[in-house]
Amino acid sequence: MGRRGARERNRGRTCGCTRRELVLTMKVLVTGAAGRVGANVVKRLAATGAGVRAMVLPGDPQAAKLAALSDVEVIEADLLDQASVDRACRGVSHVVHLAAQLVRGDTPVDRFYDVNAFGTLRLLEGVVRNGGCERFVLASTDGTYRPGDPPAVPLREDAPQEPADYYGTGKLLGEIILRNHAVQFDIPFAMVRFATVVSPEEAVRQFRLRSVRELFGRARLGRDSNIWQLFQGQPDLVRIVDDVVGADADDQMAVGLTGPDGEPWSLHMLDVRDAVEGVYRALTEPGALGGAFNIASAQPTCFTAGSEIIAERFDVPRAVVRMPMTWRLEMSIDAARRALGFEPKYDFASMVATADGTDVIPARVGTGGA
Repeated sequence: MGRRGARERNRGRTCGCTRRELVLTMKVLVTGAAGRVGANVVKRLAATGAGVRAMVLPGDPQAAKLAALSDVEVIEADLLDQASVDRACRGVSHVVHLAAQLVRGDTPVDRFYDVNAFGTLRLLEGVVRNGGCERFVLASTDGTYRPGDPPAVPLREDAPQEPADYYGTGKLLGEIILRNHAVQFDIPFAMVRFATVVSPEEAVRQFRLRSVRELFGRARLGRDSNIWQLFQGQPDLVRIVDDVVGADADDQMAVGLTGPDGEPWSLHMLDVRDAVEGVYRALTEPGALGGAFNIASAQPTCFTAGSEIIAERFDVPRAVVRMPMTWRLEMSIDAARRALGFEPKYDFASMVATADGTDVIPARVGTGGA
């Protein structure tokens, strides 16, 4: 039987074998392979014996992350170019689609959607044109739930998906396209909706005055921000913080935030190592097929607790600022625990504790930046 026939026979298979044996039979295309999550997914799959084709943008300097990985095929392709996508899909059995443009910046809106929504369509078309695949894993986001004004705390997979921003809407369109292409062309799939993904070297910069000012500085983007609802009708939040800590305060000091009643703000983060585990399980677990799963740390991090960890670890001053509103962006991972056996290992404290000396490929080559 030819490769296409075998693929149709085995579509979505678990083959009665161990996960290790299954992985050894895979040829996986990973898009966004130079990204924070992508490079570490490539590393994990290669280490477990899968054949890996790492798709990167032409000329992307971050592709240097992959240079040290043996037995990885790197291919340049652009999600806007169907021909290059078709070539990238040739001969693969599985696809992990991580590529996305996170920040619109000066990118025209239609091009932004073209990358994040229709890039998914082109990838699926590339799969179909090459005979299908055994599983297609799409990385989506908590941004599809309207993170600036979450409809529930915690967010479960059946929460309304009405993001009302460019990024979240583009990712939601990608989900819809995948679900419908999966039915139309018999493509086994799974989706993972990530919380805020943080690499260990980035964790040490969280819950500091600089990061809080950067968060509130996003209000200047108006409705271009993916959390614009948080700032709607609010005063200058940076000024509120500076009135407490002082405009000349060290931007490395720790800062916690609460609402007007003293309830701490909270944010669900996801260590990149746990993100990789979530992708791996979505790719290999039978229970993943046809599902969408929130992937996050075991518990959200309160801004007050996070700032305490930073203050104690780095011996810096700490302040807690009371804001005029409360923000809690939290996700339930019960479904991923049940169906995938997903159990995250890292909370914020362990992210900070392991910031040095890990074998994690950093978010950016040479800088450790976001």
